[in-house]
Amino acid sequence: MTSKKKNKSKHKKKKGNLDSADDSLRILLQDEALVYCKMENYEKAIHQYTAALELSPNDKTALVSRSKCYLLLGQPRLALKDAEVALNEDSTYLKAIYQKAEALYHLGDFEHSLVFYHRGLHVRPELEQFRLGVQKAREAIENAIGKMKNTAIVIQQVGWEDKRQATVARTVNGGDGGIGGSRGSTPTVTGSTTRRKQTVTAKSQSKMLLRELCVDKEYLEHLTIDPNIMSAIQENDNYILSEAKDGISFLNGREEFWKQQKLIN
Repeated sequence: MTSKKKNKSKHKKKKGNLDSADDSLRILLQDEALVYCKMENYEKAIHQYTAALELSPNDKTALVSRSKCYLLLGQPRLALKDAEVALNEDSTYLKAIYQKAEALYHLGDFEHSLVFYHRGLHVRPELEQFRLGVQKAREAIENAIGKMKNTAIVIQQVGWEDKRQATVARTVNGGDGGIGGSRGSTPTVTGSTTRRKQTVTAKSQSKMLLRELCVDKEYLEHLTIDPNIMSAIQENDNYILSEAKDGISFLNGREEFWKQQKLIN
């Protein structure tokens, strides 16, 4: 055997020994992490999983396990990140699918969490964790919509009462339409026909996607731009205006989600 062949053989043997040592250390680190998990010491468990992942960055088992720890520590964004890396390695890995669904649920993204719970349930319908996930995600969506509708009703009641009081005050003080008040000039209609058509189309699409919630969205939008209502609200309680804007943001998010689902289906 020549000198070059001997050196090459030694190099391969040395590399093999190093790989074997890394694998042994990685397994040991994950075993230690599991012990910390059983002790509910999730921070130390994360430390061990992180050390194991430094040796094998794409280890889907370690990624999902660390994701669980992050979730138990109330860090769903980090949990989601690990679950997504694991799914990039294996898109059919059920534990990663479930972990992504859980992370999305804890982030309040109930619709997308429902999608991933359904994905897992479709593959393994006998697994109770996916069935329960579908159930709790549906309940969360229904509760969120119900809460939004109740908020809209309260804002509507307060808003219209403030508007009525503002109108009475203007009339007494000789404002628009009152004694001695000047009538406002007829507003000039501006904008192109195309722009009006686009607005009508957008409203039609919004009604189709949001259904009965579209009425709430239109009212909330009106509430934030009506100068009479805004003036009264700012004097009484900025919280109401903030709730109105949050409501619009919530409904826009729901509308966009259902639009994407319609495109997928």
